[in-house]
Amino acid sequence: MAAAAAASAEAAAITRRLASCNTAARERAVRHLLSDFLPASAAHLSAADLLKLWKGLFFCFWHADKPLYQSDLASRLAAAVSAAPSPAAAAAFLSAYLTTICREWPHIDVHRLDKFYLLNRRFLRHAFLFLAARAFAPDVTAQIVSVLSEKALLPESNNSTSRGLGYHVADAFLDELMPVLPISLPSMELLLDPFFSVLEKSTDRVLVSKVRSSLFERFLESGAQLLEMLKNGQSAEKGSVEEKLGKVGLLFGFSKRFVEIGAKAETVQGNRKTLFGLRDAFVKLEKGLELSGIEISAPEFEGAEVPVVTVVENGMDLDEAKVEKKKKKKAKKVAVVEGGDAAKVLKQEKKVKKDKNKKEKKEKKKKDKVEVVDGSEQSADASAEDQQMGDASDVITFDEVVMSNLQKQFEKAAEEAGMPATPATLKVEKKRKRSKSADRSSAVSGGNAGGEGNALAQEGDKSSKRVRFSMKSNLVWKPQTPLPPQCLRLPPSATPRGSALKSGVQPGPIRESSTPVKKNKPKVKSAKKMLKKSPSSAVKRLRKLQNFSA
Repeated sequence: MAAAAAASAEAAAITRRLASCNTAARERAVRHLLSDFLPASAAHLSAADLLKLWKGLFFCFWHADKPLYQSDLASRLAAAVSAAPSPAAAAAFLSAYLTTICREWPHIDVHRLDKFYLLNRRFLRHAFLFLAARAFAPDVTAQIVSVLSEKALLPESNNSTSRGLGYHVADAFLDELMPVLPISLPSMELLLDPFFSVLEKSTDRVLVSKVRSSLFERFLESGAQLLEMLKNGQSAEKGSVEEKLGKVGLLFGFSKRFVEIGAKAETVQGNRKTLFGLRDAFVKLEKGLELSGIEISAPEFEGAEVPVVTVVENGMDLDEAKVEKKKKKKAKKVAVVEGGDAAKVLKQEKKVKKDKNKKEKKEKKKKDKVEVVDGSEQSADASAEDQQMGDASDVITFDEVVMSNLQKQFEKAAEEAGMPATPATLKVEKKRKRSKSADRSSAVSGGNAGGEGNALAQEGDKSSKRVRFSMKSNLVWKPQTPLPPQCLRLPPSATPRGSALKSGVQPGPIRESSTPVKKNKPKVKSAKKMLKKSPSSAVKRLRKLQNFSA
């Protein structure tokens, strides 16, 4: 009991790691499960514990990306069946897998369906390899085949959304059985017994047609091809499809078995047509063999190699992968040393260090956001603004002297027009809501030389952040009201588009949206008012007749 409780607790912990979002954590959990936990604790695990493990394994395989890794992981998971210590352990692991896949089958989307088809094929192959390692012993074969019948082909739940698993098992059965063929006819009868049960009991027409086309018709075609080759004096190649399946189709006695199933009272009536059709086809094949007088030896099991479960990384054993990584590192170092003198090696190291220093400097610049505005950039912005105003012949560079003269001229024009003396551009500071010193406020009110650029530069020096500022991208130009005289050339008044520290605000004119006009909805007339209307002539006539009769 103590060992079973400990195994159950460890299985729950492994399940959580198998469903992790981290690829490395999932890979470590799979390695631990396949190499350490399952071989040691398979006998102590209950059916519920195996279902928990397979819940985690299902999502582990769900997260697996890239075809090579998916194929590798599917082979490793399925190899746990062929490497099981006992038939009971193999049957329990296979049963938990089929139960989980049958439950989750409706939730598998189109993009992941192919890799789960691959997983099904690998499990079928390793189940047959497990039977081959035990020479298809009748009791072991019956135990594994009963799991396939109960969990995939004829499940007890009979849920229509999970029937796709049975369809795929019927499609892939012979393909995955081919590597271990030939086997004896009694062993083949045990393997085909679930499919005879499908023809007898199943009401799913799709499954019945899959079993007929994917299994029995293939035996029929291969038998006919083998018989023609023998009549022409040719011999089938050893290991070919005609040699493996054709002998079974000719010697198994399918016609007799189909008649027996069709004659049973429990057989589904809709399946009798399929059964008797197959019976007629196999009767013709068997009669052709008798009339030809050709004797064919019965197939016998020849044995098959069973792979050993190993922890695999990129198609290699884990130890081999580690050795390969070490070899690659050594080869790189040797190539660097052999490629030139020590001076070349030092140069390469210096280049690497320089690249690292450059990256660090770039990261620091991004974090601090330190950008200095050069005089050339300011002059370029000013020239662009000047060209926009319509005079392309004379280009004025907006340095400190020009800005101070413009400010003085602006104050004069404002006094004449009766406007406030302070320009509108200085309202930017109020929006920032930062602490102001007495010196700075006096400098602004006095209108000292330096203008907009100097005020903002002083603010950038005092603040923790230094911000690049240009009038072109941070100011929106509007015409003055009233307009200054034409002889006085002044730029139009500027209104700030927002704080220079804000990011994501596009420069441009401010569009004033008009207030939407409310539309009055038409009043709906009430039902009482509608009824108060004068009655029609027909109604008046009817009322008169009613009064006369009264």
